[in-house]
Amino acid sequence: MHRVTAMSSNHPAVPAPSPPDPTRRSLLIKTYALAGASLLPALAACGGSDGAAGASAQPPQPAPASAPQVQADVGFQSVSTAARLDSRFTGLSYEKNKLAQPLFTGSNTALIQLFRLLGPGVLRIGANAVDRSSWNGAVSGLTPILPAHVDALADFLQATQWQLIYGVNMARNTTASAADEAAYVFGRLGSSLLAWEIGNEPDLYRRNEYRPDDWSYPDFRSEWRELRSAMSAVSPGVAFSGPAVAFDIRRFTLPFARDEGDNVSLLTHHYYRADRNDPASTLALLLRPDPVLLNELAVLVSGASQAGIEQGVRLAEANSFFNGGVANVSNAFGTALWVMDFMFNCAVAGCTGVNMHGGGSGPGYTPIADRNGVVVEARPEFYGMLMFSQAAQGLPMRGLVVAPSAVINVSAWGVQRADGGRNLILINKDDSRSVRMSVVTGIAADRYEPLWLRGTALSASTGQTLGGVAIGQDGSWAPQAQPPLIASDGELNVLLPPASAVLLRSL
Repeated sequence: MHRVTAMSSNHPAVPAPSPPDPTRRSLLIKTYALAGASLLPALAACGGSDGAAGASAQPPQPAPASAPQVQADVGFQSVSTAARLDSRFTGLSYEKNKLAQPLFTGSNTALIQLFRLLGPGVLRIGANAVDRSSWNGAVSGLTPILPAHVDALADFLQATQWQLIYGVNMARNTTASAADEAAYVFGRLGSSLLAWEIGNEPDLYRRNEYRPDDWSYPDFRSEWRELRSAMSAVSPGVAFSGPAVAFDIRRFTLPFARDEGDNVSLLTHHYYRADRNDPASTLALLLRPDPVLLNELAVLVSGASQAGIEQGVRLAEANSFFNGGVANVSNAFGTALWVMDFMFNCAVAGCTGVNMHGGGSGPGYTPIADRNGVVVEARPEFYGMLMFSQAAQGLPMRGLVVAPSAVINVSAWGVQRADGGRNLILINKDDSRSVRMSVVTGIAADRYEPLWLRGTALSASTGQTLGGVAIGQDGSWAPQAQPPLIASDGELNVLLPPASAVLLRSL
């Protein structure tokens, strides 16, 4: 919906100038991976790796014999900045007018089941529509948000066990109305309420003609404090998040962290790769690494840490291309692969969560398509989020990939579980080539349970499967059991078909 420079994760694996012989390379990878050090740094891609992915048994739908193959090696590296993963890392973000539709009710069983698939996560209600809504219809011309809408939301949260970041209008509101809304929401949602959010993308308020041309961060801070004080008085103990900025880190987000670090528990920012109206906003761009994202994450995480913000940084609104996404790009299978790279990049950088923005049934972005309050389908992006959530059980690790003979867009990620096991995700973002990969697992386990994510093509918007099956419109998902893949001396050999990914869980 809105804007922020940056994108996802991993770089295409690059050819090595003069690769060592395969036996020596394998030994080097094994040694460095087990030590948790960088593998072959001159050859390996950073920021989540590149290269290939694979596993030692054939996938449920083998690649056509005609698909050319690339050989690659991968290992995994611990990252000191990484934030521990659990189901709360994964989140969804919606426009506030979805409350009035209503979408979030205790009887919307399909949506409840889809949320449950991701595990107890974090829902954010706000976005552009928060400043176009009004509690009890107090402001004419804005979407009325009524107590009945909040009651239905409370039932939905109870059914899903999700927590909520709840947005309140800042652009056109009064402290009295904000306090009235906060009091009612607090009384109905109780412990489901993770944090308040005041306004949306204040760095765009002048552009959106909510404020005069001379309005700036000090004015925002003054208004934010007034609303916070009124809301806090009627909702004791509820945390605040902010500043929910679109892109202006230097003039809004970092000053806010410095000035209000004692008054917020969550520093929030938004992310989109680019503008949907830019002709360069293609699937190829989306699947390429975005170094700006990595730089911004480092700045945000450092700023939150210096300010002592308890729950760190959350990208509370994010997706592919702002202004709703690009048709046949933002809803394509490639986004399932992109979103995993994006979320892992955030995790290894130290973010504590991500909320993917969505809603509606148009050809742009949304993890879950809905129409008139009814679920239409789980889109490819949801498939990627579900695979991520299946792996999100510990400390994320960066995968390091070497593909000496070719440039190919692949990536690898790991999760070190508390039980000593590992979850490994391997992603092939090439549309025509398979990758045969030697994976140094870094642990002694010799059996790995596979979960395959497959699409018919990167550009396809239908036909994807996870665990060999599609996710039902009703939220049903029953993945097919697959035989375990067997490692030998800590190494797996995997053939990863074009446009696919696999999660390997050590047993």
